[in-house]
Amino acid sequence: FGTAFPWQGRSLNHLKEVLEDEVGALHPLMLCSAPGHDVSGRVEAIAREERKELNSVAMGSAEGFPTAEKLLASASKRGTWVMLKNCHLCIDWLEETLVKRLHSLGASTHRDFRIIITTEISPKLPAALLQMSDTIVAEAPAGVKASMSRFFSSIASNRFQDPVRNRLYLVLAWTHSVIQERLRYVPAGWSQKYEFMEADATHGLDVIDALVQEAAGGKAIADPDKLPWDATRATLCKSIFGGRITKPVDQETLDALVNSVFVPDCFNVNFKLVDAKDAPCLPDGSSKEECFSWIESLSSSTPPTWIGLDGSAEAARAKMISESVTSKVDQVFSSEADQ
Repeated sequence: FGTAFPWQGRSLNHLKEVLEDEVGALHPLMLCSAPGHDVSGRVEAIAREERKELNSVAMGSAEGFPTAEKLLASASKRGTWVMLKNCHLCIDWLEETLVKRLHSLGASTHRDFRIIITTEISPKLPAALLQMSDTIVAEAPAGVKASMSRFFSSIASNRFQDPVRNRLYLVLAWTHSVIQERLRYVPAGWSQKYEFMEADATHGLDVIDALVQEAAGGKAIADPDKLPWDATRATLCKSIFGGRITKPVDQETLDALVNSVFVPDCFNVNFKLVDAKDAPCLPDGSSKEECFSWIESLSSSTPPTWIGLDGSAEAARAKMISESVTSKVDQVFSSEADQ
């Protein structure tokens, strides 16, 4: 955005506080992220937790414009939330319509009204909109520990009531983080870039809750062997995460990952999450505090062996980055020489 951008140094971990206490009805909250890093799931989770009515509209085509305008007009009177998604795809509409509508908001606007804008980082975003918005730049976390910490922090507190489900949440967080971390090693981690998102893992929480509740029949499940393992693994592999995969080789990788950790043995003491010498073992307890403490104890750097790759993967990745940078520099010099 340039050196004049009003960066305030906050992350998505502050999103709830910002929405509740800092942004008002007259100023939108803009969530800027790198391409492929969708943060809308965070807003949806907070809205559910706080029981806020949230209406979302994808702004990728002209069909979304009239819908967005109707939602804004209604929500500003009723005090509900509106999320405009992928706004980097409608720069002209932002400048010609949204900015003017925001300027027209006045004292009659309901104080609980909130407008959230999600967008990829782009130099084309209207300066007027940036100036009137409260902005959070959301960077994709690097490393399994950072990814797990961010995902676990997004889980509503009222979900941590059952140690059995807590354990499954922790295994899900590990799985999600490994999937994300492998994206850094394309084509070794995955054969191509896939748009895996935090929202996938959030949907995974819902799947776990629904399947466990159905299997329990209203009673607490104390025996891990009685959990719906087959249904859980199948749903995660085929729908939640597998729904984004297009190549059989990557589906095999995902299946192997999910099938190795979503097993009754994950409730055992010292269960290793991956067959590697330095791999972490799950904690003994499964309370919310114990889960967070265990995540905090992980190494900030992620060895490739943790995510199922050979130890040489990091060197190969560094070489690929170096070659890419060299190629871009050569292109710059070649372009200057032609001029």
